[in-house]
Amino acid sequence: MNIGFIGCGVISTAHLEGLEELKKANRDTFELSAVCDLNENRANAFAATAEKRLGKRPTVYTDYKKMIDEENVDAVSILLDHDLHHIVAEDCFAAGIHVQMQKPLAISPFYGRKILADAKKYGRVLTVSEPSVLGAENVAMARAIKDGIIGSVNLLMDYATVTLHRTFFAGTAWRHFKGRAGAGWINDHGVHRTHMFTEVNGPIREVFAYTEIFEKELSDGNTTIRPTGEDTSVTVFRFDNGGLGHWMCSTAAHGEGMGGVWIYGSKGCFRPGKHIALANGQTIPVGDLIMQYAPEIAAHPFAHSYVELWEAITDQKVPISSGERGLEALSIVFAALESALIGQPVKVEDVMNGVRHAYEDTVVKEMIPERKLPLL
Repeated sequence: MNIGFIGCGVISTAHLEGLEELKKANRDTFELSAVCDLNENRANAFAATAEKRLGKRPTVYTDYKKMIDEENVDAVSILLDHDLHHIVAEDCFAAGIHVQMQKPLAISPFYGRKILADAKKYGRVLTVSEPSVLGAENVAMARAIKDGIIGSVNLLMDYATVTLHRTFFAGTAWRHFKGRAGAGWINDHGVHRTHMFTEVNGPIREVFAYTEIFEKELSDGNTTIRPTGEDTSVTVFRFDNGGLGHWMCSTAAHGEGMGGVWIYGSKGCFRPGKHIALANGQTIPVGDLIMQYAPEIAAHPFAHSYVELWEAITDQKVPISSGERGLEALSIVFAALESALIGQPVKVEDVMNGVRHAYEDTVVKEMIPERKLPLL
Protein backbone atom coordinates (compact mmCIF):
# COMPACT_ATOMS: atom_id res chain seq x y z
CA MET A 1 0.00 0.00 0.00
CA ASN A 2 1.05 3.58 -0.63
CA ILE A 3 1.19 6.19 2.10
CA GLY A 4 1.73 9.93 2.15
CA PHE A 5 3.07 12.19 4.87
CA ILE A 6 1.24 15.46 5.42
CA GLY A 7 3.78 17.56 7.28
CA CYS A 8 7.58 17.19 7.20
CA GLY A 9 8.50 18.71 10.55
CA VAL A 10 10.58 17.25 13.37
CA ILE A 11 8.31 14.27 14.13
CA SER A 12 8.36 13.09 10.50
CA THR A 13 11.90 11.79 10.98
CA ALA A 14 10.73 9.36 13.67
CA HIS A 15 7.99 8.13 11.33
CA LEU A 16 10.55 7.63 8.59
CA GLU A 17 12.71 5.62 10.99
CA GLY A 18 9.71 3.40 11.69
CA LEU A 19 9.15 2.64 8.01
CA GLU A 20 12.87 2.00 7.60
CA GLU A 21 12.89 -0.55 10.45
CA LEU A 22 10.00 -2.46 8.87
CA LYS A 23 11.70 -2.43 5.47
CA LYS A 24 14.92 -3.82 6.94
CA ALA A 25 12.94 -6.54 8.73
CA ASN A 26 11.12 -7.47 5.48
CA ARG A 27 7.74 -6.93 7.12
CA ASP A 28 4.62 -5.87 5.25
CA THR A 29 4.75 -2.14 5.18
CA PHE A 30 3.80 0.97 3.27
CA GLU A 31 5.67 2.60 0.42
CA LEU A 32 6.13 6.30 1.10
CA SER A 33 4.99 7.65 -2.25
CA ALA A 34 4.33 11.32 -1.46
CA VAL A 35 5.15 13.98 1.12
CA CYS A 36 3.64 17.42 1.64
CA ASP A 37 4.71 20.52 3.49
CA LEU A 38 3.98 24.22 3.04
CA ASN A 39 7.74 24.78 3.11
CA GLU A 40 8.87 23.32 -0.22
CA ASN A 41 12.55 23.34 0.74
CA ARG A 42 11.80 21.33 3.87
CA ALA A 43 9.67 18.89 1.88
CA ASN A 44 12.42 18.41 -0.71
CA ALA A 45 15.04 17.85 1.98
CA PHE A 46 12.84 15.29 3.66
CA ALA A 47 12.16 13.55 0.34
CA ALA A 48 15.91 13.27 -0.24
CA THR A 49 16.38 11.71 3.19
CA ALA A 50 13.52 9.32 2.53
CA GLU A 51 15.14 8.22 -0.73
CA LYS A 52 18.39 7.42 1.08
CA ARG A 53 16.63 5.40 3.76
CA LEU A 54 13.88 3.70 1.77
CA GLY A 55 15.34 3.55 -1.73
CA LYS A 56 12.70 5.65 -3.49
CA ARG A 57 12.10 9.38 -3.59
CA PRO A 58 8.51 10.36 -2.75
CA THR A 59 6.77 12.99 -4.85
CA VAL A 60 6.82 16.41 -3.19
CA TYR A 61 3.73 18.60 -2.71
CA THR A 62 3.03 21.87 -0.95
CA ASP A 63 -0.79 21.44 -1.05
CA TYR A 64 -2.17 18.35 0.68
CA LYS A 65 -5.45 18.57 -1.24
CA LYS A 66 -3.53 18.34 -4.49
CA MET A 67 -1.55 15.40 -3.11
CA ILE A 68 -4.58 13.34 -2.13
CA ASP A 69 -6.25 14.20 -5.44
CA GLU A 70 -3.29 13.30 -7.67
CA GLU A 71 -1.50 10.55 -5.75
CA ASN A 72 -2.84 7.02 -5.41
CA VAL A 73 -2.33 6.85 -1.66
CA ASP A 74 -4.16 4.31 0.48
CA ALA A 75 -3.33 6.08 3.74
CA VAL A 76 -1.73 9.21 5.14
CA SER A 77 0.08 10.14 8.31
CA ILE A 78 -1.06 13.58 9.47
CA LEU A 79 1.89 15.32 11.12
CA LEU A 80 0.56 18.85 11.55
CA ASP A 81 -0.30 21.46 14.18
CA HIS A 82 -3.09 20.26 16.45
CA ASP A 83 -5.70 22.75 15.25
CA LEU A 84 -5.48 21.33 11.72
CA HIS A 85 -6.07 17.69 12.59
CA HIS A 86 -9.86 17.62 12.22
CA ILE A 87 -9.83 19.58 8.95
CA VAL A 88 -7.23 17.50 7.14
CA ALA A 89 -8.60 14.22 8.52
CA GLU A 90 -12.07 14.86 7.11
CA ASP A 91 -10.66 15.76 3.68
CA CYS A 92 -8.67 12.52 3.63
CA PHE A 93 -11.55 10.35 4.81
CA ALA A 94 -13.83 11.91 2.18
CA ALA A 95 -11.24 11.05 -0.49
CA GLY A 96 -11.37 7.38 0.60
CA ILE A 97 -8.03 7.50 2.43
CA HIS A 98 -7.21 5.88 5.78
CA VAL A 99 -5.59 8.06 8.45
CA GLN A 100 -2.88 7.65 11.02
CA MET A 101 -3.00 10.73 13.26
CA GLN A 102 0.08 11.90 15.10
CA LYS A 103 -0.88 12.46 18.72
CA PRO A 104 -2.81 14.17 20.15
CA LEU A 105 -5.89 13.01 18.29
CA ALA A 106 -7.19 16.59 18.06
CA ILE A 107 -6.85 20.02 19.58
CA SER A 108 -9.67 19.21 22.04
CA PRO A 109 -12.20 16.44 22.83
CA PHE A 110 -14.96 18.03 20.72
CA TYR A 111 -12.76 17.88 17.65
CA GLY A 112 -11.61 14.40 18.61
CA ARG A 113 -15.23 13.25 18.59
CA LYS A 114 -15.61 14.84 15.18
CA ILE A 115 -12.64 12.94 13.76
CA LEU A 116 -14.03 9.66 15.09
CA ALA A 117 -17.44 10.45 13.62
CA ASP A 118 -15.93 11.32 10.25
CA ALA A 119 -13.93 8.08 10.14
CA LYS A 120 -17.16 6.17 10.76
CA LYS A 121 -19.13 8.29 8.27
CA TYR A 122 -16.71 7.56 5.43
CA GLY A 123 -15.90 4.00 6.50
CA ARG A 124 -12.16 4.61 6.83
CA VAL A 125 -9.59 3.38 9.34
CA LEU A 126 -8.29 5.77 11.99
CA THR A 127 -5.29 5.01 14.21
CA VAL A 128 -3.22 7.27 16.46
CA SER A 129 0.56 7.26 16.41
CA GLU A 130 1.13 7.19 20.18
CA PRO A 131 4.64 5.96 21.00
CA SER A 132 3.96 5.69 24.74
CA VAL A 133 1.93 2.50 24.21
CA LEU A 134 3.59 1.14 21.07
CA GLY A 135 6.83 -0.73 20.45
CA ALA A 136 8.07 -3.93 22.09
CA GLU A 137 9.09 -2.30 25.38
CA ASN A 138 5.77 -0.53 26.00
CA VAL A 139 3.67 -3.51 24.92
CA ALA A 140 5.70 -5.81 27.19
CA MET A 141 5.17 -3.42 30.10
CA ALA A 142 1.40 -3.31 29.65
CA ARG A 143 1.10 -7.07 29.15
CA ALA A 144 3.26 -7.83 32.18
CA ILE A 145 1.27 -5.51 34.44
CA LYS A 146 -2.02 -6.94 33.21
CA ASP A 147 -0.58 -10.40 33.88
CA GLY A 148 -0.18 -9.41 37.53
CA ILE A 149 3.59 -9.29 37.67
CA ILE A 150 3.54 -6.46 40.26
CA GLY A 151 0.12 -7.39 41.67
CA SER A 152 -2.78 -4.97 41.69
CA VAL A 153 -1.70 -1.43 40.81
CA ASN A 154 -2.46 1.03 43.60
CA LEU A 155 -0.23 4.03 42.86
CA LEU A 156 1.15 5.57 39.68
CA MET A 157 3.43 8.61 39.68
CA ASP A 158 4.84 10.58 36.76
CA TYR A 159 7.09 13.62 36.93
CA ALA A 160 8.44 15.52 33.94
CA THR A 161 10.10 18.92 33.98
CA VAL A 162 11.97 20.57 31.14
CA THR A 163 14.41 23.47 31.23
CA LEU A 164 13.70 25.62 28.16
CA HIS A 165 15.77 28.63 29.22
CA ARG A 166 12.70 30.75 28.41
CA THR A 167 12.68 29.77 24.74
CA PHE A 168 10.19 27.64 22.75
CA PHE A 169 9.46 23.96 23.26
CA ALA A 170 10.70 21.97 20.24
CA GLY A 171 11.60 25.32 18.67
CA THR A 172 7.96 26.03 17.86
CA ALA A 173 6.11 29.02 19.28
CA TRP A 174 2.65 27.67 18.39
CA ARG A 175 2.91 24.94 21.03
CA HIS A 176 2.57 27.63 23.72
CA PHE A 177 -0.83 28.89 22.49
CA LYS A 178 -3.92 26.93 23.44
CA GLY A 179 -5.73 28.11 20.31
CA ARG A 180 -3.14 26.20 18.25
CA ALA A 181 -2.03 23.39 20.58
CA GLY A 182 -5.09 22.92 22.81
CA ALA A 183 -3.12 23.74 25.95
CA GLY A 184 0.47 23.96 27.08
CA TRP A 185 2.82 21.03 27.72
CA ILE A 186 0.12 19.16 29.61
CA ASN A 187 -1.42 18.47 26.21
CA ASP A 188 1.65 18.19 23.96
CA HIS A 189 3.58 15.93 26.33
CA GLY A 190 0.88 14.99 28.81
CA VAL A 191 -1.27 13.08 26.36
CA HIS A 192 1.60 10.58 26.02
CA ARG A 193 1.35 9.89 29.71
CA THR A 194 -2.43 9.71 30.00
CA HIS A 195 -2.55 7.19 27.17
CA MET A 196 0.08 5.09 28.93
CA PHE A 197 -1.70 5.37 32.31
CA THR A 198 -4.92 3.90 30.93
CA GLU A 199 -3.12 1.25 28.90
CA VAL A 200 -1.40 -0.22 31.95
CA ASN A 201 -4.16 0.23 34.55
CA GLY A 202 -7.50 0.89 32.87
CA PRO A 203 -9.76 3.96 32.86
CA ILE A 204 -9.22 7.03 35.02
CA ARG A 205 -12.46 8.06 36.68
CA GLU A 206 -11.78 11.50 38.17
CA VAL A 207 -9.04 14.14 38.33
CA PHE A 208 -8.20 17.28 40.25
CA ALA A 209 -5.52 19.71 39.12
CA TYR A 210 -3.80 23.03 39.55
CA THR A 211 -2.24 24.71 36.51
CA GLU A 212 -0.26 27.90 36.00
CA ILE A 213 1.65 29.96 33.46
CA PHE A 214 4.85 30.86 35.29
CA GLU A 215 6.81 32.01 32.23
CA LYS A 216 4.79 35.03 31.12
CA GLU A 217 7.12 35.78 28.21
CA LEU A 218 9.24 33.52 25.98
CA SER A 219 11.66 34.35 23.16
CA ASP A 220 13.90 32.52 20.69
CA GLY A 221 15.95 35.66 20.11
CA ASN A 222 13.92 36.72 17.09
CA THR A 223 10.31 36.34 18.21
CA THR A 224 8.84 37.14 21.62
CA ILE A 225 5.52 35.69 22.72
CA ARG A 226 3.18 35.73 25.72
CA PRO A 227 1.95 32.13 26.12
CA THR A 228 -1.68 31.33 26.74
CA GLY A 229 -1.14 27.61 27.29
CA GLU A 230 -0.23 26.37 30.79
CA ASP A 231 3.46 25.64 31.34
CA THR A 232 2.98 23.81 34.66
CA SER A 233 0.34 21.39 35.92
CA VAL A 234 0.03 19.26 39.04
CA THR A 235 -2.71 16.62 38.94
CA VAL A 236 -4.06 13.83 41.12
CA PHE A 237 -6.42 11.19 39.80
CA ARG A 238 -8.32 8.02 40.67
CA PHE A 239 -8.58 4.95 38.46
CA ASP A 240 -11.77 2.96 38.10
CA ASN A 241 -10.05 0.10 39.96
CA GLY A 242 -9.43 2.33 42.99
CA GLY A 243 -5.76 3.05 42.28
CA LEU A 244 -4.44 6.57 42.73
CA GLY A 245 -2.08 8.68 40.67
CA HIS A 246 0.04 11.83 40.86
CA TRP A 247 1.08 13.48 37.62
CA MET A 248 3.15 16.63 37.18
CA CYS A 249 4.65 18.26 34.09
CA SER A 250 6.29 21.62 33.52
CA THR A 251 8.32 23.49 30.92
CA ALA A 252 9.06 26.27 33.42
CA ALA A 253 11.88 24.51 35.27
CA HIS A 254 15.25 26.19 35.73
CA GLY A 255 18.66 24.80 36.57
CA GLU A 256 17.83 21.11 36.40
CA GLY A 257 15.09 18.99 34.86
CA MET A 258 13.68 15.78 36.28
CA GLY A 259 11.56 12.93 35.06
CA GLY A 260 10.39 9.40 35.55
CA VAL A 261 7.44 7.07 36.00
CA TRP A 262 6.87 4.78 38.98
CA ILE A 263 4.08 2.19 38.90
CA TYR A 264 3.49 0.59 42.31
CA GLY A 265 1.54 -2.60 42.83
CA SER A 266 0.86 -4.97 45.72
CA LYS A 267 3.91 -7.09 44.75
CA GLY A 268 6.45 -4.52 43.56
CA CYS A 269 7.32 -1.52 41.42
CA PHE A 270 7.67 -1.10 37.65
CA ARG A 271 10.09 1.53 36.37
CA PRO A 272 9.36 1.91 32.62
CA GLY A 273 12.53 1.77 30.56
CA LYS A 274 14.45 0.29 33.47
CA HIS A 275 13.26 -2.72 35.45
CA ILE A 276 10.78 -4.31 37.82
CA ALA A 277 11.71 -4.36 41.51
CA LEU A 278 9.67 -6.98 43.34
CA ALA A 279 8.96 -6.99 47.06
CA ASN A 280 10.91 -10.25 47.45
CA GLY A 281 14.09 -8.50 46.29
CA GLN A 282 14.05 -9.82 42.72
CA THR A 283 14.85 -7.39 39.90
CA ILE A 284 13.69 -8.11 36.34
CA PRO A 285 15.28 -6.09 33.48
CA VAL A 286 12.98 -4.70 30.80
CA GLY A 287 14.85 -6.74 28.17
CA ASP A 288 13.77 -9.96 29.85
CA LEU A 289 10.16 -8.77 29.87
CA ILE A 290 10.28 -8.06 26.13
CA MET A 291 11.48 -11.59 25.43
CA GLN A 292 8.66 -13.02 27.55
CA TYR A 293 5.76 -10.74 26.72
CA ALA A 294 6.36 -9.02 23.36
CA PRO A 295 8.87 -10.93 21.21
CA GLU A 296 6.76 -10.43 18.07
CA ILE A 297 6.35 -6.65 18.40
CA ALA A 298 8.52 -4.22 16.41
CA ALA A 299 11.03 -2.52 18.67
CA HIS A 300 10.57 1.01 17.29
CA PRO A 301 7.24 2.52 18.46
CA PHE A 302 6.69 4.23 15.11
CA ALA A 303 7.41 1.02 13.22
CA HIS A 304 4.75 -0.61 15.37
CA SER A 305 2.35 2.23 14.56
CA TYR A 306 2.55 1.32 10.86
CA VAL A 307 2.03 -2.35 11.65
CA GLU A 308 -1.11 -1.32 13.52
CA LEU A 309 -2.33 0.79 10.61
CA TRP A 310 -1.60 -2.00 8.12
CA GLU A 311 -3.38 -4.66 10.17
CA ALA A 312 -6.37 -2.40 10.85
CA ILE A 313 -6.81 -1.89 7.10
CA THR A 314 -6.10 -5.43 5.90
CA ASP A 315 -7.41 -7.54 8.80
CA GLN A 316 -9.77 -5.15 10.60
CA LYS A 317 -7.64 -5.75 13.70
CA VAL A 318 -8.41 -3.35 16.56
CA PRO A 319 -5.27 -1.27 17.23
CA ILE A 320 -3.79 -0.69 20.66
CA SER A 321 -3.54 2.99 19.77
CA SER A 322 -7.03 3.50 18.38
CA GLY A 323 -8.91 6.71 17.83
CA GLU A 324 -11.15 5.88 20.77
CA ARG A 325 -8.18 5.44 23.09
CA GLY A 326 -6.68 8.65 21.75
CA LEU A 327 -9.90 10.48 22.66
CA GLU A 328 -9.81 8.99 26.14
CA ALA A 329 -6.22 10.17 26.67
CA LEU A 330 -7.07 13.65 25.40
CA SER A 331 -10.12 13.81 27.65
CA ILE A 332 -8.04 13.08 30.76
CA VAL A 333 -5.84 16.05 29.89
CA PHE A 334 -8.88 18.28 29.42
CA ALA A 335 -10.47 16.98 32.62
CA ALA A 336 -7.37 18.22 34.46
CA LEU A 337 -7.58 21.59 32.70
CA GLU A 338 -11.31 21.80 33.44
CA SER A 339 -10.65 21.02 37.10
CA ALA A 340 -7.99 23.71 37.39
CA LEU A 341 -10.36 26.25 35.84
CA ILE A 342 -13.41 25.51 38.00
CA GLY A 343 -11.60 24.44 41.19
CA GLN A 344 -13.39 21.11 41.53
CA PRO A 345 -12.70 17.43 40.76
CA VAL A 346 -13.90 16.47 37.27
CA LYS A 347 -15.03 13.10 35.93
CA VAL A 348 -13.21 12.15 32.75
CA GLU A 349 -16.40 10.72 31.25
CA ASP A 350 -18.09 14.13 31.48
CA VAL A 351 -15.34 15.72 29.41
CA MET A 352 -15.12 12.87 26.94
CA ASN A 353 -18.88 13.07 26.30
CA GLY A 354 -18.98 16.87 26.12
CA VAL A 355 -20.98 17.40 29.33
CA ARG A 356 -18.23 19.62 30.75
CA HIS A 357 -16.37 21.94 28.40
CA ALA A 358 -15.68 25.25 30.16
CA TYR A 359 -11.94 25.04 29.51
CA GLU A 360 -12.50 23.73 26.00
CA ASP A 361 -14.63 26.80 25.27
CA THR A 362 -11.60 28.99 26.00
CA VAL A 363 -9.54 26.96 23.51
CA VAL A 364 -12.15 27.29 20.78
CA LYS A 365 -12.47 31.02 21.44
CA GLU A 366 -8.74 31.44 20.77
CA MET A 367 -8.63 29.26 17.63
CA ILE A 368 -8.11 30.73 14.18
CA PRO A 369 -11.70 31.39 12.97
CA GLU A 370 -11.50 29.38 9.74
CA ARG A 371 -10.24 26.32 11.63
CA LYS A 372 -12.99 26.08 14.23
CA LEU A 373 -16.51 24.74 14.32
CA PRO A 374 -19.26 25.77 16.77
CA LEU A 375 -19.31 23.60 19.88
CA LEU A 376 -22.43 21.46 19.97
